[in-house]
Amino acid sequence: MAQSLLEVKKRISTVESIRKITKAMKLIASSRSTRLKNIYDTNYSYVLALHDAMKLCLQYIDFSSRRVPTCLLKYPGNKKLYIFITSTLGLCGSYNYALEKLAKTLLTKNDDCIFIGDKGFKHFANSVDHAYSEHVNLLEELTFEKTNLFRHYVDSLYKKEIYSEVNIIYTKYINSMVTKPVCERLLPLAELDVMDTSEIKEPIFEGDSSKVTDLIVPHYLDALIYRYFLESKLSEYTCRRNSMDSATSSADNLIYTLKLDYNKIRQQKITQEITEIVGGSNNSSY
Repeated sequence: MAQSLLEVKKRISTVESIRKITKAMKLIASSRSTRLKNIYDTNYSYVLALHDAMKLCLQYIDFSSRRVPTCLLKYPGNKKLYIFITSTLGLCGSYNYALEKLAKTLLTKNDDCIFIGDKGFKHFANSVDHAYSEHVNLLEELTFEKTNLFRHYVDSLYKKEIYSEVNIIYTKYINSMVTKPVCERLLPLAELDVMDTSEIKEPIFEGDSSKVTDLIVPHYLDALIYRYFLESKLSEYTCRRNSMDSATSSADNLIYTLKLDYNKIRQQKITQEITEIVGGSNNSSY
């Protein structure tokens, strides 16, 4: 009986220690997700503004008289390039599992893949024709400058005319409780929605619309890729916060149950000792 009491007490102590860790990780993830959400919201507004500006410029370009921008060209062939964003750290619930499940339906031995995040690289490096691992740790200290260099890197690969398209597999942020793994085409840019310019006066371009578009497109791609990166990190921290919150609640429930067991065993021990004492006093009276 004493041994059982000691074991339960040790287990309560262990679970309480684990609870402190999960609660601390939840607070850290919550703080980082809040900070990233503010950055993401600001960047999203910037992306939308650049998107509208680019659409407006494209309305006044005569593509028959000039080359089409590289970002709108689609090269022949069936080889695709994927950018696969996962996490490097674990303890983030189903974040990586959901991405890997989606990747299994998309990646083939004929495709190439740029891996961002160690989890995806370890699982799928041998599932593609060529695995680019130079940017595995890109999101550890994410900056807009690093994103710009990465965009140049992807652009240089696309200009080799090997790939028919460049797709990005990442986790879309829905809200603080829901995220969703998705695959979106990065290059060539999806056909831009036709903007209604009937009530908009033709803008005055300094130079011409083609030169302005050539200046806007790289900035738009930088902001778009940066948004994908931010959204992936935001989703990762959101999943980690929710996972650690669930773990902390489970630890609370387990501690409550173990304390009940501890009190029951302790009460049984006290009752047994009282019974033995009473029995002993009755025997001594004879």
